Amino acid sequence: MLVENHMLGELYATRYRGKNPKYALVISHGFAGHGGIYDAFCTYYAEKKGADIWSYDAPGHGKSTRSTRPRGQFEFAEWAQAGVNFATHVKQETGLPVFLLGSSFGAAAAYSGTYAEAVIGSIIMGSAFVPGGPFTAKLREPLKSEAFQTFIKLAGRGARIDVDLTFDLDEDYGLEGAGEMKHADPWNTWSYDLASWASVITYDPVVPIAENTKPILFVGGEKDPTFPPDVIKATASAIAGPVECKIMADATHQMMIYHTEGFSEIVEEFVNKYI
Repeated sequence: MLVENHMLGELYATRYRGKNPKYALVISHGFAGHGGIYDAFCTYYAEKKGADIWSYDAPGHGKSTRSTRPRGQFEFAEWAQAGVNFATHVKQETGLPVFLLGSSFGAAAAYSGTYAEAVIGSIIMGSAFVPGGPFTAKLREPLKSEAFQTFIKLAGRGARIDVDLTFDLDEDYGLEGAGEMKHADPWNTWSYDLASWASVITYDPVVPIAENTKPILFVGGEKDPTFPPDVIKATASAIAGPVECKIMADATHQMMIYHTEGFSEIVEEFVNKYI
């Protein structure tokens, strides 16, 4: 199997190319992470399923940082465009059918890039974080308000979200020791501008959920405390087009990491319908 590191503009990605790949996956990681956390999944899937996988670091994450864009700072429009740019690049370079795969918070980028010409469809793992979807509906208007936007401008980078104070990763992942394991990885992100976080919720996708026409697969974990099955199902039901929803028995939040084989089977079955 071929493993390469790539820079597309200022964005970093690792490529995992299996033997004679039939399609490509472009992976968008979630909150606090980076593309490299899925190394074991990418290696397994590329080798076993015959895929060309590109797992990228979103702007302001991992190795996709620069002096003007420190870790923990991003505009979500740029994150969504990053997935589109990688999908377009992969399509041009390989000619393969391309699917976006969004993990947790990265689901927002996966859905938002589904419209792109290079993209056949998308897989959303363990998340209801879809811009314009029901999960974020109550927050959209308050965060778009003039008062909130004025506060953000005045506070600047001082208004922040501390990941450790805001989230209990052991609880959210459904795995004791998950937080400690994430802290052992120097490329993870532990503090965000509030404006960056809010930009995900206030983002208006190019194709609103009521106008989607492309295939999308939602995969939820039966025992996911962060996005329980009913929340996943409600989000899937709110999106137009050929949308499927699968709930993995006994699975927790990070199915790519902790339920690799079962999740891989579900993804392969979905992709094979459209290639």
